[in-house]
Formats: sequence, structure tokens, C-alpha cells
Amino acid sequence: MKKTLLTKLTALCLVLGLLLPGALSVRAAERDPIYDMALDSQGAYLMNLETRSVVYEKNARARMFPASLTKMLTALVVLEKCPDTEGTTIAVPDTSLFQAIIDEGGVNMEMRQGEVFTVQDLLLGMMLNSFCDAAELLAWHFGGTDTGRFVAMMNEKAAAIGMEDSHFANAHGLHDPEHWSSPHDIALLLEEAVKDDRFVSLITARSGFIPATEYHDARPLIYTVSIFYPQNEYYLDAFVGGKSGFTDEAGRCLASYSTKDGVSYICVMMGANMDSSRRYGRDNMAWIETSTLVSYAYENFALQTLLKKGQEMTRIPVLDSETKLSVTAGEDLTLLTRAGTEPEYRLDLPEAISATEAEDGAVVGRVTLLLGGEETERSCPLLLKWDGTPIHTKSFLEKEGAKAGEAIRRIFSEDRAFVILIILLVVVIAVSIPAVKITQHLRKKKAKKPKH
Repeated sequence: MKKTLLTKLTALCLVLGLLLPGALSVRAAERDPIYDMALDSQGAYLMNLETRSVVYEKNARARMFPASLTKMLTALVVLEKCPDTEGTTIAVPDTSLFQAIIDEGGVNMEMRQGEVFTVQDLLLGMMLNSFCDAAELLAWHFGGTDTGRFVAMMNEKAAAIGMEDSHFANAHGLHDPEHWSSPHDIALLLEEAVKDDRFVSLITARSGFIPATEYHDARPLIYTVSIFYPQNEYYLDAFVGGKSGFTDEAGRCLASYSTKDGVSYICVMMGANMDSSRRYGRDNMAWIETSTLVSYAYENFALQTLLKKGQEMTRIPVLDSETKLSVTAGEDLTLLTRAGTEPEYRLDLPEAISATEAEDGAVVGRVTLLLGGEETERSCPLLLKWDGTPIHTKSFLEKEGAKAGEAIRRIFSEDRAFVILIILLVVVIAVSIPAVKITQHLRKKKAKKPKH
């Protein structure tokens, strides 16, 4: 059933690709067949975490409204400020704090003044049910009763992550013309967030409840992203979790984290279902297209570890000596490739090093992975391996003697006429020496005869 639906969706995308030329703004280089799918989402970004390779992108750096994807940044800042989320509690101040959220129709918990919640419960309510007032209360508390100060912390964190296409105006994501991000930046945000196990535990939770207070019954928690449930037709067993978002201005959005067999992906969809004709009915295209792209990635790409840290790549000569030292890969080098491709590598290092440069662990060059003869972004340093054994270099006389010997060897091997001349000279000398000695002997003998 799932494969049939995915096949139909792929066919639909292919047809749309023919009907809507130029609908995608994609990378020009190395266009993959995945780009034949014309997505409904206005922006998309699919990245492998192990290599940080971008498998797919569409309008990745375009300014878009993130809606409740914002809450991932709110959670990240709160987790940094609060090491004990279970033991830290917040009392609700005057409920006028949430009036703007209520007026805009934001999802809320209907908080009552005086209610007390743990930070953990507020985080769960914010990430699962997308409660906007939970985000606002967290911002108010950790901003020192000033939500504006907390928003400043959010922007500082975004800048530290490298989110250059983002600016946040609130902690919940309800529409504000000064509140924007991009698929690329949201991917960076989720990449950073999943490094914290506490964040991962939030997005892997599927249900729960916020305990009852004296002012309110227990509040049930149910993940708003139905494709993360196994019974959903678009569910993938690789899904870990993520965050959805929606406003009229942002459209349907979803940021997801997936991992399977040691391979992980982050997928971001923004601005889906924005067509006023609603030709896709009530289906959430951000969810469907996430399932399509992630399943495509797992079916068509694989990680290949070509080099292991410490693996010997070559041996490099030491100048003026007979010594050659081992050169090894400085780290594991892994590449995300399509099935059936044969990656290669190129070594960039000098022909030789001097004895003074010989140091264990010294960087002497780099190794770069190639795909189809083209250089990839995957490279690592080449390190010298030396056990400290003394390196004996040649003295001046040895080096000069070696140079002279090499010059003579070249003459004798490359100049035949000169060699013949030398041989004839040797023969002449060999014949001449006995003749001279005989002549001298006869002269002496003649000189000893008595005179008459």
C-alpha cells in the first residue's frame, strides 16, 4: 500500500515537472534524478548528517515564514539555560501575557493565573501539541520576565549556528513580517538541536499528558505530526521526529530528523499547500513530500567509508637520507554516493620533506575524494607517522661524492661516443705503459756497455 502511494506520488511529481518547467530553483551542478520531482513545497532541503552532503534543495536560501518551526529554536535556548527541566517550575503570571496569542488564534493550553508547570511539561506541550502559550511562558521566564530579551537570545543562538538567512521576532512562530528563516537555516537549527539528547527525547515522545492543577484538568499531549505514527500511510521506520508548523502566510511546514542503519537525514519543507486552487485537497503536502524524499534517499544513496583514520596512504622520502616515513589518513573519510558509483581519491603532498620537518603527527598534505573524476568537498589531512628513530642524513662530502658519482653514471649511460673514447684511451694507455717501460730498459742497458 505504502509503495503504491509513493509510486503514484512520484508519477504525479514527474507529470508536474513536465507541466511546470522552471518551477524549481535547484543546484546546477550534478543534477540528480531526484530533481525530476516537482515539489509543491516552495522551499526544501534534504541533508545527510554524516557527511553534511545536500541530496536535494529548492529555494534553500530564500526568505520564508517558519511558523511553529520556530519552537525548535525556543526549545534549544531553553535547554541551554535550564540543566534540570524536570525540577524547574514556572508559575503563570497575569494571563494578559497570552492575550495576543489568543487574539491571533494560536494553539494554547488555556492557562490560568497561578498554575505551576515544570519546564519539561511546557517543552513537551510546545513540541508535541505546539502550544504557543507554553512557548511564551518559557520565553517570559528565561528572559527574566522579558520576552524581548529571550528573543534576542534566540537571534544570538541562530547567528552562532550560522543561520544567516534568519531573524526571529517571537518565541512561538505566529506571523510577524519581521520573523523569517529559510529551509537551509532550519536544517542547520535541527542539526544543532539533535546533538542534545534531551531535545531528541522531546521529538521522540508520541503522547503523554501535563498533570492536572488546581485550576485545570490534566492536559493530553498528542504529536501533531501524524506521519510519525506507524499506522499512517506515509510513515517511515526511519522517522525519529521533528516539528510541524502552519500559518496562512507560512503554509504547511515540516522539519524532520530520520536515522536508520547508521545513516541520518534532516529534511525541511516550507511553504507547502500555498496554491489558492487547493488542487491537493486537504492533504498536507509538506508531510507527503518529506516521506517521498527521505524514502528516496534511503533507497538510492549509501555511505561509503573509503579511508580509515591511521590508514597508510604512501611513504615520503626525507631529503639527504635513505629514510622514508609513513603518511597516514588523519581521519575517517566517508562519502554519500549513489548506489554503484566508484569513488577515488587524490593525494596532495610534497615529493620529500627535510629532516627538520620530521615530527610525528605533523600535517604534510591532504587527501581529497573524487567522484566521477570531479573533486568533492570531502577531504582530510595527511599526517606523518614517525617513531622517533634517528634519521641519518648524508655529510657534505657524501652528498658531493654522490652527486659526482651520479654525474659519471649518467655520462656513461647516456653518451656512447664518450664511452668509446674512454675505452680507446684506456687501451692506448694499457698498451703504451709496457712499451715505455721496454724502451726505458733498453736505454739503461745500452748506457751500461763499456766504452772503447
